[in-house]
Amino acid sequence: MGLLSDSYTLFTREMLIFKANLRTNIVRSAIFPLFIILIFGNINTTYKNTPVAIVNYANNPQSLAFINDLQINNDVNLVTVTNQQNALQMLQTGQVQAIIVILPTYPTLSPGVKGVQVYYSNTQVSVVAALLPVVNATAVQASGLVAPKPQTVPVSMVQSDAVYAGQSSYKTFLAAGIIPMVVIFSALFAGGLSMITDRQMGNLKAFLITPINKNAIIIGRVISSGVQGAFSALIALAIGIAFGAGVAMGTIGVVWLIVVAFLVTIGFVGLAMIIASRVKRVDAYAIFSQAIGLPLWYAAGGITPIASLPSWILPVTTIDPLTYATQITRGVMMQGFIPFNELVFDLALLTGIGLVFLFISMRMFKSTLD
Repeated sequence: MGLLSDSYTLFTREMLIFKANLRTNIVRSAIFPLFIILIFGNINTTYKNTPVAIVNYANNPQSLAFINDLQINNDVNLVTVTNQQNALQMLQTGQVQAIIVILPTYPTLSPGVKGVQVYYSNTQVSVVAALLPVVNATAVQASGLVAPKPQTVPVSMVQSDAVYAGQSSYKTFLAAGIIPMVVIFSALFAGGLSMITDRQMGNLKAFLITPINKNAIIIGRVISSGVQGAFSALIALAIGIAFGAGVAMGTIGVVWLIVVAFLVTIGFVGLAMIIASRVKRVDAYAIFSQAIGLPLWYAAGGITPIASLPSWILPVTTIDPLTYATQITRGVMMQGFIPFNELVFDLALLTGIGLVFLFISMRMFKSTLD
C-alpha cells in the first residue's frame, strides 16, 4: 500500500472514532467559548458616563441634532473639540476614552460612504464597542434619512489605520480571539492525547507491525485533526454569533475561518505529537499542553488588544503563530477585509510553521520506533 492510501485509511479510522464520540467532542468544543463569552463578554461593556470628545466637521442641522440626541438619550459625557488633532491628543493622554468625528459627508446612507468615525483607545475597546451601536442608531435617527435596506451604516470604528465595520462589538472581538484557542486545544487533544492513548491501549503497536508506511500514522492523524479543528471553529463561531458576534465578511469569511483553523491545527498537531513522543502519561501531557496553549493564546491578544499587553510579552507575541491566526480571524469578523500583503504573509507563516512541526514530529516519531 502507498503513503496516500495508508494515510486515508488511518484518516478514516480517526474520523470514525471522532464520530463515535461526537456528543463529547461537541461539548468539549463548546465549553471553552461558552464559558469565556459568558464570563468576559460583558466586562466593561457599559458606555454610561464615558468621556468622549466630539469633532463636528459637518456643522449642519442634522449633526447638531445628532450631538443633542447623544447627550440627552445616552448619558455620554461629550467634550466639544474644534479639530481632530486636539481630540487625538486628549485620547492619548487619557482625558477621553473615545472620539466621535462627524465627517462633512454626514448625513449619508450612501453605499461605502461613512458619515461618522469613532476613534478609540486600545485599552477601551470593550467600552467603545458597546457605545458604537448607540452612536450608530442615534446618527441614523438624527440624519432624517430613511432607507428600507441601507447598504451601509454611517458609523465606523477606527484604531490606528484600521477601519472596522459598523457591526463590530467587543463580543465579535472576543469571539474572533476564541476561535484560534478552541482550534489549538482541539489539535492538542486530537493529536498528542490520542497518540498516548493508542500507545497505552496497544493500538500503536498493532499499527507498527502492519505493512503500512509509518509516516501515514502521522499524516492521517494530522488531516483528521485538521477536520476536527475546523469543526471546533464552526462551533465556537456559532456560539459567538448566538451571543451577538458577527462576521463582517459574510459567507466567504466563514470559509476563511475554516482555512485558518485547518492551518493552525496542522502546526499544533505536529507540536502535540512532538510532546507525545517524549511524554508517556496522559496527566503529564495534559499539564504540558495547557502550559503551552494558554500562554500562547493570551500573548496573541485572544482576550485583550495586543497593545494593552505588558511590554515583556510582546517578543513572545511576535513569534507566536496564534498572533497571525488571530489577525486573520479579526480581519474577517470585524473589518470585513484583509490587506492582501498581510493575508499572504500570515498564511505563509502559518503554513511554514505547520510544515516544520510536522517534519519534526515525523522524525521524532521514527526515532521512538528505532
